[in-house]
Amino acid sequence: MKSINKNILNLCLVILLGIGLGACTDIEPNYEAPDDMKRFRPVRITGTNGEIAVTLTWPEALFTNSGEVNYLVQISQDSLFSAITLEKETVVNTLEITDEELEINVDFFARVRTLGVTSSTDSEWQRTMLPFRITGEQIFLPTFDNEIGASTVLLRWRPTANPSRIELTDQDGIVSEVILSDENRSDAEVLLEELNPLTEYFAEIFEGNRTKGTTSFVTKEPSIYDIVLTPSDNFRAIVEGAEDGAMIGLQPGTYEVKDEAGEWANLRIIGKSITLQSVSGDPEDTKVLFREFTFTESGAGFKVSGITFDGGPGNGAYFINFAGGAATFTDIIVENCIVEHVTTSFMRANRAGNNEHKMNKISVASSILRNHSVENYHIFHLDKLEFSEIEIINSTFASIGSRGFIGWATNIPMPSTPKITIDQVTLNGFGSRNRNDNLLDANNNLVEFTMTNSIITNMPYEGQTVGGRLVRANPDSQISLRNLNMFNLTTGGADPESATLQSYVQTANILNVNMGWDSRTTNLTLPTGSPLRTAGTTGGPIGDPRWAF
Repeated sequence: MKSINKNILNLCLVILLGIGLGACTDIEPNYEAPDDMKRFRPVRITGTNGEIAVTLTWPEALFTNSGEVNYLVQISQDSLFSAITLEKETVVNTLEITDEELEINVDFFARVRTLGVTSSTDSEWQRTMLPFRITGEQIFLPTFDNEIGASTVLLRWRPTANPSRIELTDQDGIVSEVILSDENRSDAEVLLEELNPLTEYFAEIFEGNRTKGTTSFVTKEPSIYDIVLTPSDNFRAIVEGAEDGAMIGLQPGTYEVKDEAGEWANLRIIGKSITLQSVSGDPEDTKVLFREFTFTESGAGFKVSGITFDGGPGNGAYFINFAGGAATFTDIIVENCIVEHVTTSFMRANRAGNNEHKMNKISVASSILRNHSVENYHIFHLDKLEFSEIEIINSTFASIGSRGFIGWATNIPMPSTPKITIDQVTLNGFGSRNRNDNLLDANNNLVEFTMTNSIITNMPYEGQTVGGRLVRANPDSQISLRNLNMFNLTTGGADPESATLQSYVQTANILNVNMGWDSRTTNLTLPTGSPLRTAGTTGGPIGDPRWAF
């Protein structure tokens, strides 16, 4: 009995001694914090691109309150952080880094950790999943077609900027410097002269030694017009009588397409291709009032540049209409033009038999189509046309009541898969007559369709309803929608439902931003600070570039 009691007493003494010693012993220098202590970390970090700065943000560290802990942020050009470009410590959970600290147009990664009392109690790192970059300030405004000549170019920039010089580099790498005057800065523009025709130039604008933007352009071929018209000339008779390949210049003014009796008439382009171009290069001062441009017989086609085409006075049903029997047409090119007040369709190609009408390319660039009437046709109504390529870039389609954008709805065999490329386009106010497939209707045809850096808003048109399906094509088609703003695309009516995309449509970086427009809005300027100004594939604006400045 005594032996047992003695053992118990010894055990108690050992326990008490251990407790006492433990209470007085310091933590060993190499002590490793328990895993739970590592969990006082941010759960993610994101980087937002900007012209002159990037913004890094992260939630406050778990189990902490604002201001209780410090954060360490590291930035590197590689995701493994083998070399640290920049390191900063902050008590807040956001950090702005400017172009004075990081190079522009370089991809970076960031990581953040919560700092503990000692380095052994710092949290784990959290890293940005995607790279970010400072895109560089872009004070240059877009250079439009009418601002580029054979030996001149007008470069414009934001009037709030204060640049000092421009470096101009030609395609052979020869650099020249243009010092900007006080008058240039006051006007926010400079006219560069004595340039070489048909030459590609790259311009970079500086304030001191800091770059403030870049742009590029190609000078034109010296214009040698075969015919120069004035508004007093018989426009229809001269154009219809011109030879194949004729270059026809239009002096500023208003032209009417009428017949000998003074009645509005179709302008017929038969078996030839011509160019109609304003001498000024400015569609605001050169206008053609029309009823329809009709193309028949192989070889028919045209290029139009720097002109406003108004179908209102002539009750124009179609701007471009392919008619007659089997034919292989030449390219249709519309650049730097305004086409307005069309009652049915911008382009119709559905009157011949399947595949009887053929052509290579349809191109629309730096143009505006607006204020068309509500009608049961697509803007591009190409149901029976055999074509190779459609390219639509830097253009606006506003207040278009047509049932849809591109329609190619007859199932027809093709020698190769046609390609449709759309980039930097603003499409606002379209869809009508309760029709489906309002963005693209290719029925069961194979098509390669790519739409990038664009804005699609307000479907259906005011007072109309649509089926709500946006795209129809053969499921084996390559259809890609990337870096778009798609807002208020519904079926319309009293109980609208959101529009849908087929499962075979590939999407990436789709925004849903309300710009405050309705389906009749034609001034589509992006507000200052709009996220659409930096939503493009290169960090720039989306939609027709003219509306970003």
